[in-house]
Amino acid sequence: MAKELLFKLSGTDYGAAPVKLERKKIYGWTDIVATDRSGNVCGSAYLSPDDALIIPSGGLKQGTVSEDGRWVEKSELTAYSEDGQEVLPNYASSFDAPIDLKQKATTEEFLDNDWESVYQLVNADLAAAIGDDIYKFDFSYRGGTNHNDGYLMATPAGLFLFAGDKQEFPLVSLAEETTIDDTEEPVEEEIDGLDFSMF
Repeated sequence: MAKELLFKLSGTDYGAAPVKLERKKIYGWTDIVATDRSGNVCGSAYLSPDDALIIPSGGLKQGTVSEDGRWVEKSELTAYSEDGQEVLPNYASSFDAPIDLKQKATTEEFLDNDWESVYQLVNADLAAAIGDDIYKFDFSYRGGTNHNDGYLMATPAGLFLFAGDKQEFPLVSLAEETTIDDTEEPVEEEIDGLDFSMF
C-alpha cells in the first residue's frame, strides 16, 4: 500500500496517498518494436568504446566517482551553498509529520511557479473541505536539502498537489515611454493633367 500524506484542516485529519502524474499517463505513448524475420522481439544493446563488449539494455548507469575512481553513492554527497558553506539537511520528509493547512494562496500566486512535480490524491472528504480554496505549505518528498512550495487544490478532475518553486516573471515592456508626433506631410502642388493630343 502506498504511503499516505496526512493533512490537518480545521481540526480534522485527512490521509491521502500521492500518485505522481506522468506525461505519458495524460497523453499516452507509443513504442517502436523491432522484430527479426521470425517475429521475435529484438533487444537493444550498446558497444563499449573499444567495441570489445556488448552491454545489454539497463547495463549502463549514470553516477559519480571520486578523484581516485571510487564509486560514490548519492547518500555520501554533501551539498554546499554558493559561498562554499555546507548546507545541512534541514527539511524533514512531508510523510513524517502532519501537514497543517493554514495558509491560503491566491490564483496569481499559484500560477507564478515552475512546477517540479504534480501528484493526484484521492480523498473526497478532503476535496470537499478544501472547496474552491488553494492551500500553500512547505513540501519535501524525501527530506534533506530538497524543498518545494506545495499547493493543494480541488478541481472537477480531482484533488491535486503541485510542488514547485516561485518564479519572477518581469513585465516585458519598452525601457522608456515615447510619444509619436503626428507630423503633417508636405502637400505637393497639383500638376495639371497632360493632354497627349498636345504632342
